[in-house]
Amino acid sequence: MRVIVLMGGDSTEREISLATGENVAKALIENGHETIKIDLIADRDEQNRLNDSTNLITGFEDPELNLGKIAGGTRFLKNILLFNRLKPDVVFNALHGGKGENGIVQGLLDIIEVPYTGSGRVASMLAMEKDKSKIFFKKANLPVARSYVLASMDSSRDIIKRLPYPQVVKPNDQGSTVGLKIVQSEIEMDSAIEDAFNYSSKVMVEEYIAGRELTVAIFKNKALPVIEIKPKHDIYDYECKYSSGMSEYDVPAHIDEWLAVNLQKISWRAHLALGCEGYSRVDFRLNQTNKPFILEVNTLPGMTDTSLVPKAAREAGINFNSLVEGIIEEAIDRFRTEKKRGL
Repeated sequence: MRVIVLMGGDSTEREISLATGENVAKALIENGHETIKIDLIADRDEQNRLNDSTNLITGFEDPELNLGKIAGGTRFLKNILLFNRLKPDVVFNALHGGKGENGIVQGLLDIIEVPYTGSGRVASMLAMEKDKSKIFFKKANLPVARSYVLASMDSSRDIIKRLPYPQVVKPNDQGSTVGLKIVQSEIEMDSAIEDAFNYSSKVMVEEYIAGRELTVAIFKNKALPVIEIKPKHDIYDYECKYSSGMSEYDVPAHIDEWLAVNLQKISWRAHLALGCEGYSRVDFRLNQTNKPFILEVNTLPGMTDTSLVPKAAREAGINFNSLVEGIIEEAIDRFRTEKKRGL
């Protein structure tokens, strides 16, 4: 098959996406697929360097494609529209954050009718917007921490005084703990909120759950083994997520079987509550009485050397290349099913 790997982009998680894309592309090539890597903000020369090629027909400067004002200057749209010329069998979406994970890229791929990995545009949007996710989790009777959302810097802070300290302040639509801070007192609150607003138009202030960090991956309609994360820092921050040696992992987590099963059931229900498809990863905090709280659902979890989904898959007997193959197979099957149903 011909597979396009989308990677890079312009979000705060660009570097992680490039690493994910390289890992995925390597596996696809080893699996025998014709593989083209596309960085959605790159021009033709940059795409050629990314693919060690001199004749890749793509890039926003393509002289045969004159979009004029339609593209509004964005390289995203111009590159995606060129997919019709590349004619992929499937797109592996290795973007993280921003337009790649919030439903925008998914919507564009729906328009040009190209199958792609991961969840669709609606589920992607819901998962990225933390306040919207919580509405759906609550409707499904799933456990979440108390939280409030500030719509602007000028929003009243009175409502967040209902939460005890420490509190978690985070952008409403960012991943990888970008812009997240644990606030110990009111003195620290203003600077934390101001920083979070640098990354998002809304900020969530959430009750801090003291306890353990756990995660469950979903793959092929099944919850994989639970992983416990033991970061070197107080929280599982960007450095601990992506720097080798900054976190330790128990795979599987050292917890009672009943608790592991419960976490897997909750993860599957959270995946379904948002309408997720293909694969995802559900992150939890587990308090001191073993009560879990959903932090978020990641619709495009990382596939780097330190990423959690490959670790869980390996524990379940699925190697990395088989994991990648299974993800693209599901995407193609879903696309064919939706076409038959006229969606």
